[in-house]
Amino acid sequence: AKIIILLFTLGMSLGCKKPNKVDVVNDGDYTGLLVVTNSVKSVPSTYPVVASLKNGQFSISYKNTSKPTAGSCTYTFDKGLAVFVNEGVYTADFDWNMILNGEYEVKSNATDLTLKKKFKPAATENLPATSYAYLQYEYILKKVN
Repeated sequence: AKIIILLFTLGMSLGCKKPNKVDVVNDGDYTGLLVVTNSVKSVPSTYPVVASLKNGQFSISYKNTSKPTAGSCTYTFDKGLAVFVNEGVYTADFDWNMILNGEYEVKSNATDLTLKKKFKPAATENLPATSYAYLQYEYILKKVN
């Protein structure tokens, strides 16, 4: 009886797990925010954005900010990871991590889309100065059509 209860409990716990990655990103127009979190500051910086996602093409415009004002790129999506390749040319006088470019973890449902920038691990060589501050870039978008 104990073995049957153990097997039943194990089967239920394995069978009820929900997938933690999405398999689709819906085409459409989105509006939302780029949220930049800095571990040194207590309040994140937010930038309103308007974005369009259609057939492997992504365009984005930033409202009320001087840099960058817009961007466009191609993207691929596979198993919860999106790779954006930006096609724009930019000046060097702003935070380039605000450009939609590189790898992003994706969370999505029918109306919401969240893109969280993934950074490559830092080199393991010994550097004279080490910073323990971190930055996080996350697009929080809602579908408008």
